[in-house]
Order: sequence, then structure tokens, then C-alpha cells
Amino acid sequence: MKTTHPKNNPRAGFTLVEVIISLTIVTMVMAMAMSTFLYGLRMMYKDNQRLATNTNLRYFMAQVAKATLDASEFYIFPNYASLDGSVDSVADLTTATTDSYGLELYHGDCLVLVTRTSLDNDSNVRQISIYYRTTTDPNKEGEIRYYEGQDYGASGTTTPLDTLLNGIKLKTNPAYPGTRVLSPRTLGRPKDASKVNRYPIFCSKAPAISTENESVSINAEVINGTTANNLLSSSSFNYTISPRR
Repeated sequence: MKTTHPKNNPRAGFTLVEVIISLTIVTMVMAMAMSTFLYGLRMMYKDNQRLATNTNLRYFMAQVAKATLDASEFYIFPNYASLDGSVDSVADLTTATTDSYGLELYHGDCLVLVTRTSLDNDSNVRQISIYYRTTTDPNKEGEIRYYEGQDYGASGTTTPLDTLLNGIKLKTNPAYPGTRVLSPRTLGRPKDASKVNRYPIFCSKAPAISTENESVSINAEVINGTTANNLLSSSSFNYTISPRR
């Protein structure tokens, strides 16, 4: 029986053109598959960052709402460094700025909620809650941290408020023992279209800041992710609280 050796068969193997075409097709298929895979990774990453943002927002708002239910008064300081061990709850409060409508606004990055045993401003202090950003520059990102002081019970404590605040020296240690991080990266709302200059996150619109202020608004941008390839998730919210009267 006569056999034909493969190398003598003109139909055996592939030509160079066929190999190049095959490689081109395989490369295109692999590129499309890789593109789909990377797109899926990007979407998963962004979804994870959105979930983290929503979690931060819910956690922050839940904490503020909880503290507000019992608080009888609030104080807005410029930033956490105001709690330096020599606090004056009148002289150290944030000062007014006038907006384009002529309204005086009191902005600050440190909010102190005070719960007293009754609605009287001179009654015993039952508990103090503090919310603050860990930066003294409102144009920079910073953590929002939360401090919940001791609950002195129904009878409260006769210790003056300033003395209690003097014991919480945030200026020397913004990560004060017992504080918790509510959101790792935050900014206040922009002052203009450039979004470079920012307001602090707490604001009161009362005629003059005092314990009689009716409400304080919180306007914060919570940020997660990175700016690389636009893999950034952020969400702004405005929340107004009114301590009990």
C-alpha cells in the first residue's frame, strides 16, 4: 500500500497568512473578553464604594438622630482644636459670616450636643455628645468622629459644662479615647462653583448663636474610593436637627 509523507502533502499545515489571521482573531476575542472582565471589576468596585458611602451616611445620621432626641441645647465651635482644655462655651463659639442674602450664618466643624436633666439651661448636665471633623482646615478632607460622654443618670452632675468640656482635650488628641469614626472622608458644601473653598459641615442660622438656637443643619459630602479613572463615590446630604425645648 502506498502512503504519502506529510511533508510531501501540499495540503498539510497552515500558511503564514492563515496563522496571522488566526492570531488576530484570537487576540480580538481575548481583548473583548478582558474588556468585559475589567468593566465588571470597575462596576463591582464602584458599587462597593457606593455601598460604603450609603453605610457611612446611615451610620452618621442614625448617631446624630439618637443624640438629638435627648439633647436640650447645642454649641458650634470652629473645629475640634477649640476643645483645648480651657473652653469658654460663650467666647470660643464660632463667629458669624454673612451670606449673599445678608443672613448671618454660624459655621463650624465641631458640634457639641448637651443633654440636661430638664429643659432649664442651668439644670444638671446628664450627658455630652460631640461630633467633629479631624481637621482645622475646612477645605481639606477629614474624618467625622463621635464622642459620647458619661451618662450621669437622671440626677445628672452639678459640674459646670465648661469644666466637663475641659476634660475632653481634643486639640491634643483628635482620636480621643472612646471616640468612634463615623465617616473616614468628608467635606463640607462648596462656597462657589470651583468647589475648592468649602464651608464647615455644621451650621446654625439663628440671629445669634446661643443655647437658644432652634436648629442646626449638617451639610456634608461623604467620600469613598479614589479619583483614578473616576472610581470615586460621594454623596452630599443636608440634615436639620432641633434639640428638645
